[in-house]
Amino acid sequence: MLTPNQIKPFILHPELVVSHAAINYFYNSNLYLNDDTLMPLVLQRLKQIQKGETFYLYKARLFTQSKETISEIMELLQAADMDVNIKYHLANILIHSDLSLLEPYLDVLAQSEDLNKRIQTRMNIANLENDVLFDAFEHFIKEAYGKYFNDIDTFYGDQLIHELAQRKSVSPDHILHVLDSYDPDDYSYEIIFYAQLAGEMQLESAIPLLCSFLGDESDVLPETTVRALVRIGTESVITTLAEKYAAASEKYYRLFASEVFGRIKLPASEKALLALLPNEDDITNATRLADGLCELGSTIGIPLVHELLENGYDSGLLNLKETLYAHCIMSDALLPQRNIWKLELEEAEKRRAKRTNEIDRLFKGKSSVPMLAPSKKMDKIGRNDPCPCGSSKKYKKCCSNA
Repeated sequence: MLTPNQIKPFILHPELVVSHAAINYFYNSNLYLNDDTLMPLVLQRLKQIQKGETFYLYKARLFTQSKETISEIMELLQAADMDVNIKYHLANILIHSDLSLLEPYLDVLAQSEDLNKRIQTRMNIANLENDVLFDAFEHFIKEAYGKYFNDIDTFYGDQLIHELAQRKSVSPDHILHVLDSYDPDDYSYEIIFYAQLAGEMQLESAIPLLCSFLGDESDVLPETTVRALVRIGTESVITTLAEKYAAASEKYYRLFASEVFGRIKLPASEKALLALLPNEDDITNATRLADGLCELGSTIGIPLVHELLENGYDSGLLNLKETLYAHCIMSDALLPQRNIWKLELEEAEKRRAKRTNEIDRLFKGKSSVPMLAPSKKMDKIGRNDPCPCGSSKKYKKCCSNA
């Protein structure tokens, strides 16, 4: 199994599919926390991007910043020739950065109304007393009732939850009590936001309850739970989930549970995936488990993934060939088809870049775009619609979480 230090240099790999896989390795885990060596590599790779190429900068939005990276981002934001979507994601990185690092630039950042508003929101939340902060969280949950999830100010909610978790001002017993009151017929968002809080607080005692939510028929609660379990990121998550996975009867339980294993970079995850994949009859779940082995950096799992790729997998879910190819490069696995896959992926990237350039030409000069505004706006973006940033991901898997 590859280590984080072995993966990290591949952020600079000249092939975007490999660079993206390396960034994804950290983005989907909790390994980016307090690691300020990642962002300099991301910014260095960003400067090598050619016109028409799509770089998944949004996956670095929560990476730890330093004085140097903030300074570099500010320079890039003020560059006249910088792509507007890149500026959007750079601004998003600033929004989520340590407030103390932003202090020297507050006057400049205030020139963007949207950016200034979000930073002020964070500053206001940081200045709340503990009891007022908790009351604001409870009020936020109450006000969300009856709304579509897309219509909720999740940025505000995320900041409340982050601040509560940092202070540890909500007792674990209260969180467990709320989670234990889960009622699938209750349309409140309380369970969802408390599940997120349990993850932010890395509350191991909440693991059994969180694992039980993965079979919920909505997608918001299971997706929130996946992120919470990954944020906790301990071996207890893996052992609990592996036991429940084998016995799961709910229609969607395994679909969401299979996302967790590859994101927690522990030997127990590799052991679980190697045991579960050969016994998984559902092609979609098997595809997710195979992707997890690649995402984990499992070298001994390569034959299992290759076998699934050859015999047929759920290509509508993800591109397993792309995933396995990137993993083979990083692990230096010399599969016979590797060079063929390289050529196929290069051709696909050329076609994607050509389409991007054509779209850019159509919209060039149409209007001036503020620092935080995407280059294209939609009246309403569904959670399962393609993300307008051009990542080819569903909106709920991309900028919906920005």
